[in-house]
Formats: sequence, C-alpha cells, structure tokens
Amino acid sequence: MLHYRADAAPVRDGELVLIDAGCELDGYASDITRTFPANGTFTGPQRALYDLVLASQDAAVAATRAGARFTDPHEATVKVLAQGMLDVGLLDRNKVGTVDDVIASRAYFPFYMHRTGHWLGMDVHDCGSYVEPGEVGQTSERKDPLSGETITNRPSRILRPGMVLTIEPGLYVRPAQGVPEQFWNIGIRIEDDAIVTPEGCELITRGVPVHADEIEKLMAN
Repeated sequence: MLHYRADAAPVRDGELVLIDAGCELDGYASDITRTFPANGTFTGPQRALYDLVLASQDAAVAATRAGARFTDPHEATVKVLAQGMLDVGLLDRNKVGTVDDVIASRAYFPFYMHRTGHWLGMDVHDCGSYVEPGEVGQTSERKDPLSGETITNRPSRILRPGMVLTIEPGLYVRPAQGVPEQFWNIGIRIEDDAIVTPEGCELITRGVPVHADEIEKLMAN
C-alpha cells in the first residue's frame, strides 16, 4: 500500500515498517522515508527487494545533476527496477520479455506506480512547474500501453544548481496470481532529499542509515 493512513495495524514480527516523515526548519520542509524490519533482521525476500530499491535509488542519484531533465532520475530508477524484477522473479521474463519490453509495456507498474521524486522547498510537495519554461508548447503524443489512452508529453524541466527534489523509488507487492508468494505483502520505499549542484547532487538526509546492514546493526544496539 503506497500510503497507509489508518495507522491502526499492529507491528508484527517478520514484517517491514515504513516511515515517511520529515521536519521543518526556518520555513523549509524535508521529506524522508526509511523501511526497516520490525524484528531487526530482513528476511531473504525482503532483503532482495530492499537492495533492489536501493540500487535503483543510487541510479537515480547518479542521474540527478545540473543539465539533466527532471525525468532522468525516474527513468534511471525504472530501468534498474525493471531489470531487478526480472532477476528476482517478481516478473516472469517468459511472459513480459526483456527489460526494454518491461519498460515499454509498463509491466513494472503494478509494483511501482509513482514517480521517483517531487520538488521540495517551503512545502513538502513544493510548487513549481515540471515543464521547462522555454519549451512550453512543445508536445508529442504516445499511447499508454496499460490504459490505451493518449498521453501528451511535454519537455521536462532542466535541473539547475540550487534546485531541491526528493529521490524516492519503491516497490509494493500485493498478493496476486502469478506473483511469487515469498514477495507477497512486502512494501519498500527509500527517500532522500537532494540539492542539485554543478557536479551532481548532494543528499542532505543520509545521516539516517540506509543500507540494510547499517539498519540491522542499528536495530541490534
């Protein structure tokens, strides 16, 4: 479940806990997500998907730099997630094909249904156009392979030094026919806040452990 707002379920042994939170300082907001095992140790399937999400975030971070488009981190994330879903068996390559086929058909969408980030500033989801101002009016059309609807594409915003955005890939696996049972009910999101710099980006939320080994070590203390 992407956003669980009821906050009524008990934390159970063997499950994952996902916390999406932040703070405000001097009028500016932050937004951070970490996912951790309730008992302090990831199961094999949990660890496999967690490491995949983290790898996809690393790819998005590497794609976040001045001169890149806002969509570049998302595309980098999707490519890693799509390949990883094939590698771990979350997607059956005999049914969905290659990684390029998965991306083209959006076969990953049932497990990753949101964008990889949003603007961050004086609000958690800050205002600001996602379309490059100097290219307004330039459009192209494509047909969505899932809905069949015609989608109008507009040139994505060019990232510039000083812009701040979140980088937050995830995977959400609901029980379903054809989905390996060992992955059922695993939900993971990892979110950090990035400041675009001339050389790349600076993550300002990595004071909170993010690697699985670091999380397990922290929870063992």
